[in-house]
Amino acid sequence: MTLWLFGIRRYCINNGKGFTPGAGWETTMWIDWQEATEIAVARGDRGMLTFCRFYLLIQLIYTFFFVIALIGQLFAA
Repeated sequence: MTLWLFGIRRYCINNGKGFTPGAGWETTMWIDWQEATEIAVARGDRGMLTFCRFYLLIQLIYTFFFVIALIGQLFAA
């Protein structure tokens, strides 16, 4: 969440994006990640593009371990 708040969110706001009225923080995180990636590709900002990929990797790892924990709970009994 810190990566999003101080990295991706700030990048979107500084580039005139990041306005998601009525959305929860989960939705806002996803939209900001998409917008930051699009902005970085359009501007050729390789640093931010790498940052966005790193953020996606962290989210995928988190999801993987969450699913493994759920499966473990199903078969633990």
